[in-house]
Amino acid sequence: MEFSSVIYLAGKLSGFIGFAFLSLLIFSGDTARFFDRFFGMDKIIKFQRKFSIITMVFVVLHPIFFILSTGFVLSFIIPDFSVIPFALGIVSLYLFLIIMFASKIYKRISYKIWQYIHILTYVLFFFALYHAINWGTDSGNFFIRILYGVLLTGIIIGIFYRTNYKIKQKHLEKFYVDGVKNETHDTFTLILKSKSKLKFKPGQFCFLRLNKERLYARHPFTISSSPNDDFLSFTIKQTGRFTKALGELVKGEEVIIDGPFGNFLIRDDKRDLVFIAGGVGITPFMSMIKDKLQNDNKDQKVTLLCGSRNKEDIILKKYFDGIKESWFKKVYILSNYGSSGDLDGYENGYINEEIVKKYVKDINSSIFYICGPEGMKESVVNALKELGVGKRNIIIEDFFW
Repeated sequence: MEFSSVIYLAGKLSGFIGFAFLSLLIFSGDTARFFDRFFGMDKIIKFQRKFSIITMVFVVLHPIFFILSTGFVLSFIIPDFSVIPFALGIVSLYLFLIIMFASKIYKRISYKIWQYIHILTYVLFFFALYHAINWGTDSGNFFIRILYGVLLTGIIIGIFYRTNYKIKQKHLEKFYVDGVKNETHDTFTLILKSKSKLKFKPGQFCFLRLNKERLYARHPFTISSSPNDDFLSFTIKQTGRFTKALGELVKGEEVIIDGPFGNFLIRDDKRDLVFIAGGVGITPFMSMIKDKLQNDNKDQKVTLLCGSRNKEDIILKKYFDGIKESWFKKVYILSNYGSSGDLDGYENGYINEEIVKKYVKDINSSIFYICGPEGMKESVVNALKELGVGKRNIIIEDFFW
């Protein structure tokens, strides 16, 4: 077989794979809220970000291989609308690149424009499908047509699911600021209220959005209140313009809520729990511990290992210090503690094998939950593995924004 023929076949294959991957990307985006309960929104979004790069490689290689095999350049980059199926294929390529670029700068795009761009993905899909069916040399193959039908069905299901979700969201109660409470020098708790309570599980998060100028993107924050509270709270560290704006909200201002999401949840009410937190990673454990206090589950012991730089950086310390239940134990591990001061209830350094062995009596019968900075999570996971803790008993909350 000649080299040009091999390159031509590679062009066909890359186009087919690119279209199939594009369909999966659109479907996974539209149904992410449904599959959140099985995989977690964090994993779905991470998958989409990585998979979109792979998809782009195949989509871009599709015309490149044809250019290399035929020697024609302009024919594959300038659409000739006298041949509609072929022209729509080129238009699809440009639409895909526009959407990819917009995804990279989504924080600078208004929410309405971002919604229109999402609609553009459907235009991209149907243009690409029309191109594949009416121009693809293998489109007459029975199995290929079956696959195109399956992909089309998936997209239609995704459109209906997403539309239905959006309609339901419009009818939900609005949330308004009830107060902002400072926790540390750079951390605060945003307290929201609504006419009806949001149903969620301890450990889940919501996307928050503001209708303020140039604050377009939604941002995820873990809920720090309990499902039994008559308010909804988020404990937030100031890290940028959006979090600064949240901290400056006044009573009565509206905050748009989308959620809850996530599966960083307690699934075992018998085995002992070890919560390992770093910095603002304490937030989901606040919700879990408050829920346990309100439900009075005394059979399950909880050990909280909380890592911070110094005493002043410990978030929600006053609340945890006030818990006197026999099933609850807390230890603060300070990386910048120094040699002076009262060490009672504190450890100097970082959460490691030594700390875990010292404060967790029965390591093999405990479940470990970890939330915090990436470096901390990685070192703690390695320490737990060295102690013989199985992967199944290590549950990690991923930051993905």
